[in-house]
Amino acid sequence: MKTDLYTKIVLTIIAIALWGLLLKPTFVSQSVGASTQVLDVNIKEIGGRAINDKILDVNIEKINGRTFTTTIPPALPVEIKK
Repeated sequence: MKTDLYTKIVLTIIAIALWGLLLKPTFVSQSVGASTQVLDVNIKEIGGRAINDKILDVNIEKINGRTFTTTIPPALPVEIKK
């Protein structure tokens, strides 16, 4: 079976387009930046229990299986505003 010229041209265009998509991140970079706005986070409950205290001690010991040790006390005071 003989492949006609139209099929060859269409497949060549598809191949060039796929290579263009593959190589685009190499030649075009997008600018990124950090947000400068403050994000207000409110913790209402932990483990189904409401938080009524003004100070909540947070103890960070492990994150993703990695143990953290510090020279300062391990409890970080977190102020809760209503």
